[in-house]
Amino acid sequence: MLLCFAGTASAQFDKGSSEAGLVVGGAIPTTKSDLTDLGGKNETAVKTGVAVGGRYLYHTSPEWAFGGEASYAAFGDKKHDIGGIIEITESAAALDVQGIAKYTFAADKKSRPYLIGGVGYGSVKQKNTTKPINGTSWADTLTTESRTNYDETIGALAVSLGAGFEHFFNDTTILTIEGRWKHFGTNKNITDDTLGITWDINSTNAVLITAGLSWKFGK
Repeated sequence: MLLCFAGTASAQFDKGSSEAGLVVGGAIPTTKSDLTDLGGKNETAVKTGVAVGGRYLYHTSPEWAFGGEASYAAFGDKKHDIGGIIEITESAAALDVQGIAKYTFAADKKSRPYLIGGVGYGSVKQKNTTKPINGTSWADTLTTESRTNYDETIGALAVSLGAGFEHFFNDTTILTIEGRWKHFGTNKNITDDTLGITWDINSTNAVLITAGLSWKFGK
């Protein structure tokens, strides 16, 4: 449907132009938790959540722009059934700041595609809890409360790569639709005293599908 906007425009970015914008959308997790050794499944760790972010870009040409971005993704909690005896709940959220680069195709058009990528630093908060289910209880207390396996915030290298489509409504206001893959190198081994195991946290990955508005200023 966006293709119907295509056409020549006087509104474009020149060398020295800037843009700033906000995005909001969905954060789709791709990282899996392998719980087969415990009697569970190898499945996606958490559920799809919400992503928000803001960015600034400075154009060195109509095609190339460089700048920075801050974004936050909160994923939905996911419950994993372990043999009908216990239930493990995983939750996660990620915050990152990246330096980004953007390349725009057909830069003289009102509607045009672009590529975008970045690298920076991220912080991922991961929490894991266990609760007895189906009439079972903890052996030491005969109670059924939820117990925390771990609650960690892990700093990591953050990398992203994606593509988008933007449309100029007028000389200064731009609609963007974008898909980005994000990777957080959260490599850490965490000892779980509740279950008596070690969790191997290798990485956190997600696909962000967002829409946003940007504003052009400067040249």
